[in-house]
Amino acid sequence: MKVTAGNTISLAAATPGSYVKIQGVDDSFPVVAWAVVCTYTDADGADTVIQPVFIVDGSAYTTADWYQAEGSEHGVEVFAA
Repeated sequence: MKVTAGNTISLAAATPGSYVKIQGVDDSFPVVAWAVVCTYTDADGADTVIQPVFIVDGSAYTTADWYQAEGSEHGVEVFAA
């Protein structure tokens, strides 16, 4: 598999209780999984971070997906169980 920045490399199910709040939105959204997301690649390898996967209006987002779709002005704050 060729990995590029923004790719989700793996997923693990989240235990109940973790959620995210999005700046400017009154609701909270449950974390359904944790994703290992590639942030950078070069000839020496890749850098990754762990991001929540949450559902908004029927679509699944990682933090990076959300910022790409909605903009970083709608900040995501994670509350872990």
